[in-house]
Formats: sequence, C-alpha cells, structure tokens
Amino acid sequence: MADNVSITPGSGATVAADDIGGVLHQRIKLGLGADGSATDALGGAGAVASGVQRVTLASDDPAVTDLAAIEVLLTTISTRLTNELIGEYETVAASQTAQVLGGTGATGDYLAGVLIVPATTSPGNVIILDNATSITIFAGGALSVVDLKSFFVPLRMTSVSGAWKITTGANVSVIGIGNFSA
Repeated sequence: MADNVSITPGSGATVAADDIGGVLHQRIKLGLGADGSATDALGGAGAVASGVQRVTLASDDPAVTDLAAIEVLLTTISTRLTNELIGEYETVAASQTAQVLGGTGATGDYLAGVLIVPATTSPGNVIILDNATSITIFAGGALSVVDLKSFFVPLRMTSVSGAWKITTGANVSVIGIGNFSA
C-alpha cells in the first residue's frame, strides 16, 4: 500500500474518515458559495431544500420537442401492437362483392392481412377496398397457383376512408385478419 501516508494523531480536531478495506479514507463535505459563505451540496437527484437549484426547460427546447415526438411514437407503436396481437378475423366466401369486414366497418379499421384460400389452380382474383379505393392483392387466373395451399398476403394497413371490404372471384375464398368496427 505505497499510496497510504502514515500519520501520528495529535491532539485537537477530529477528522472524518471512512474505513474501506482496512484503510481510512478522509471524508470531505462539498460546499458551494461565494467567498466567506457556503451552502452544503445535497446528494441525490431532486432533493427538496431551499438551496437546491432547479432547471426548467423552455417549451421550444429540443428535449421538450423530442419528448412529445416520443409520446406520439409510443402511442402509434402501442396501437399497431394492439391491432396485430389482438386481431379478429372475417371469412369471405368465393364470388362475393365488396363484403364489409366487421359488423359495420369504419375509418381507422386495421387490416393486418388476408389469407387466400384457392379452390382450384385457376381461381378468381381478390380485391380489397378502403371504402371506395380498390386494390387488387391477387390477380388469379389460369394456373395462377400450382397447388391448393392457402397463402397469406401481409398488408398492415389502416383504412382512411371507411370500412374495409373484400371482393372475391370464383373459386377463391379469403380470411381477412385485423381489427374491424363492430
């Protein structure tokens, strides 16, 4: 222990120390202030006392803006997880036109994806509609599939103009998976 300095205690003031591993370490108390005065520095974040300084962020500070953006992002992520993990399904038989997913369907409904179930190797098409905008997700047609295995089309879409609807051609049924308004 070459760094230790041996002293012979004399008479007078007592020095605060802490015994760590058999070695006494002098304890020092931190005080802040102008010459001739001092305020004890308090340990621990957010201690409540008249001498504790506080910091307030301006509303236009980037840290405040970032917290608001983080809150929006977390809300979006929470909604997406809820939609995907607590989804429901709706079956649509072959040869249906614009069948609404859910009882009534509405703007904001979430369509995670569609399971396409061909009945022949030449099934009809599958179209999804966001109320009025139609999107072909499977064209179908002669020999469009090589076997009768079902396959999933991931969509992860939120309706912006009304209920999700599905139109199916001949010899193809589907299962729409998502969260739909009752």
